[in-house]
Formats: sequence, structure tokens, C-alpha cells
Amino acid sequence: MAISEQAPMARHNSASENGSLSRKLSTASSLGSMEESYYLQASLDSSDGFSEKRNIGEATLSPLYMKSMTPSAFESALRQKEGELASYMSRLSSMEAIRDSLAEELVKMTEQCEKLKAEAATLPGIRAELEALRRRHTAALELMGERDEELEELRADIVDLKEMYREQVNLLVNKIQIMNSSAGNTY
Repeated sequence: MAISEQAPMARHNSASENGSLSRKLSTASSLGSMEESYYLQASLDSSDGFSEKRNIGEATLSPLYMKSMTPSAFESALRQKEGELASYMSRLSSMEAIRDSLAEELVKMTEQCEKLKAEAATLPGIRAELEALRRRHTAALELMGERDEELEELRADIVDLKEMYREQVNLLVNKIQIMNSSAGNTY
């Protein structure tokens, strides 16, 4: 009977030890997760620049404090850290999307800059062509002005010649009429 009573006691002790062992293992893994979460948050906070202000009453997650926590406190702290991790992951994906968008914009702006640089490289040649065209235009305008002046002078000369010819024709006509009238008087 003593042996049979000892067997259930041994089983009970074994079961309680196994439960305690599994609780310790669960607590140890939670502790490891908490430490990982703590270090992850610390690295994100230090590299991010967006570290959140902590309440003064909130306990820090030092290893000594974590060893004195109860399993339910571990679970709530773990849920909190999982929430924070989800928040950080969401922020990370948002930041990656912004980074990708900015990278695409940078590529577009770089391409546009290269095009503008290529156009700017042709600018001195275009300026030289423009200056040559301006000189040619100015010379053409001067020639046209000179030709217009010559044309006006020639027109004035033609008007003068016409007037001279009219005067000469009128003089000859008058001489002929005078001759005819003096010859008509003599007949």
C-alpha cells in the first residue's frame, strides 16, 4: 500500500514538476522573446529617431525586472511588445513604400537632369549659330536698306527725267507752234 501510495505521489510530483518545468520553459522562452523584443525596440528607437516617450510610472524591462514578473504580466507585456512590433513593421513597410516612391522620383529627376545637361551642352553651339544668324540678318537688313535708298533715288531720277523730257517736249512743241504760226503768217 505504501508503494501504491508512493506511485500516485511520485506521479503527482512528476506532473507538478513537469508543469513547473513547462512553465519555466514557457517563461524562459517568453523571457527570451521579451529580451529580443526589448533589444529590437531599442535598436529601432535608436536608429529611427522617432522613439516614443515612456510614462514615468512604466517599469523598464531590465533582465532583473523580467525575472520577477509573473506569467500573466509576461503575457501582457508580450502582447504589448507584439503590438509594438506590428506597429513597427507597419511603419517599416510604410517607410519602405515612401523610400521606393522617392527612389522612383529620384530616377526620374536624374533622367531629366541628364537630358537638361545634354541640352545645356548644345547651348554654346546654338548661341554661336544664333549670333551668326543675327549678324547675317543685320547685314541683310543693311543691304535691303541700301537697295531701298537706291530704288528711291532711281525713282526720283526717273521722275526728274520725265519732267525734263516733258519740258523739252513742251519747248519743242512751242517752237514748232511758233514756227508754224510764223510760217503761216508768211504764206
